[in-house]
Amino acid sequence: MSRLGPFLVAPRLLRRSWVLPRRPSSVSIVTGPCAGLGAAASLCSGPAAPSLAMEELLSRSVPPLPPYETREKAPPPAELRSAEFMRSYRALEAGPRRAELLARLARDFGVDHGRVAEFSAKVLQAREQQREPGALLQAEDRLRYYLSPRYRGLFQHLGRLEGGLRFLMELRGDLVEALAARHAEGPHVREMNGMLKSMLSEWFSTGFLNLERVTWQSPCEVLQKISELTAYKLLLSPIPGFTKWLIGLLTSQTKEQGRNELFTDAECQEISEITGDPAAEKLKRLLTNNEWMRSERLVKALHSPFMRLCAWYLYGEKHRGYALNPVANFHLQNGAVLWRINWMADTSPRGITASCGMMVNYRYFLEDTASNSAGYLGTKHIKASEQVLSLVSQFQQNSKL
Repeated sequence: MSRLGPFLVAPRLLRRSWVLPRRPSSVSIVTGPCAGLGAAASLCSGPAAPSLAMEELLSRSVPPLPPYETREKAPPPAELRSAEFMRSYRALEAGPRRAELLARLARDFGVDHGRVAEFSAKVLQAREQQREPGALLQAEDRLRYYLSPRYRGLFQHLGRLEGGLRFLMELRGDLVEALAARHAEGPHVREMNGMLKSMLSEWFSTGFLNLERVTWQSPCEVLQKISELTAYKLLLSPIPGFTKWLIGLLTSQTKEQGRNELFTDAECQEISEITGDPAAEKLKRLLTNNEWMRSERLVKALHSPFMRLCAWYLYGEKHRGYALNPVANFHLQNGAVLWRINWMADTSPRGITASCGMMVNYRYFLEDTASNSAGYLGTKHIKASEQVLSLVSQFQQNSKL
């Protein structure tokens, strides 16, 4: 029996060695479109998992609102986080699942109501104590800063990614459908929808596009352009803020009698002859109410100076080293070239009020967008056409700012 013992025991050991350990219940294997999404892949798993996964994804993707005192120095969020949000969102099935994520984004990552209440009280306190105007303005500026919802920062960073603008348009389409189907409801969702609509409208304005059917009977120059469409994209765009900026310059001119830094002596003389008053003082009033458009002679006289002033506004006026104009800054960050400034391209009341009737083209050379974007973000260099650079040169020669 002692000789048989090992042979009797061995089969038991062999059987025991082939027993596989059970896989822990917390581990899941993700395949298909959700593979490679990391922790966010649980968004695509069973019905019990998405809540925590959505919260985790949003917490990582939505940048925190920096304190007011350090807002200028806060580093931008990692680009990978915004890209992860895009991939994770697109991996979700359209309908209720996406609507739930959007509702959470609107509800949990909006305005910090505690901060708003705190700085609202400080504004009221500053008014009641009749403190100096500077203190009141600073309190109002702080309140305005904290009225910005956190998800605005996410939308801004998504818009800078390659394909980000298209993604935001898709996201807003889902948001509109969710509201219509009542998959997402409430004032927070409606507020986020309105803000995203406003941001997209600011970046791109389609109201000024003129669509025409192209046939073989179209002019030769039109047909020739068709072959170039794969090489570049040309966008018409408004110039919000130019008139306001120009009025500010004219205001500073009127504070010192005889001071002229915007126009040549010949231009000042011609404008004064037409209006009957000193150029800066009269133009400020005419720009405020758009009355300058009633005089064809004045419109013609302002053509050259306004074109070079607009070129400088887009090319030379900066905020933290980048273009002051938000639309220009957006296109330049995405690799566009500041291509052409167009006189009297939008003579609607809104166009005259915002930009003295001018519009600007941004041209995207598809093979150069990446290098242009890197150059602008890294060295703050603006790529511009010969027309724009010529107008900037004229501004530098004829203005003394």
